[in-house]
Amino acid sequence: MDFKTINPFLLAMIQFAVLGSFGEAVALIIKKEKIKIFRFLYSAVVWAVLGILIKFIFTGFNGFVYELVKNGIVPDNLFIKSFLKSFFTNWLFGPWLIIIHRVLDSIILGKIELSWQKLKKSMFTLVWFWLGAHTVTFMLSPQWQMTLAAVWSFVLGLLLSIFSSKDKTSEKNDSNT
Repeated sequence: MDFKTINPFLLAMIQFAVLGSFGEAVALIIKKEKIKIFRFLYSAVVWAVLGILIKFIFTGFNGFVYELVKNGIVPDNLFIKSFLKSFFTNWLFGPWLIIIHRVLDSIILGKIELSWQKLKKSMFTLVWFWLGAHTVTFMLSPQWQMTLAAVWSFVLGLLLSIFSSKDKTSEKNDSNT
């Protein structure tokens, strides 16, 4: 199959559905939690929807930064353009993506619950993880950007699950002393 001939939105859906839901499954394994098949399939659908949104946003912010360069507002430098695409993507769209993701995730639970404490932790990833990750992503040619973004989602899921399991371990150790 020649991936260049596939509709870019379909490809984004597939990449995010596979890597995003697989990342969540690995996170559950790390946390020693049970994987429920319906929840896994629902998660794949949520990630597919997010993949479409991300494809739109990546394309739109590419055009945004292109116009800044064209009008002489920003120098035509790969790193600067990539950083600005990442900055504006994460600053203007990132919070909305996090909220949309939380809402879609909570639908399966039968109630929409948006805790500021949990959202705050997710929003902070825009600074410590996504800004740098997307800067690297936007340095690649457009046909690889969505693939790397999906891989980054997997990586972040692993990092967060590792941090979460370490936090729980230290909490248990603190309560035992």
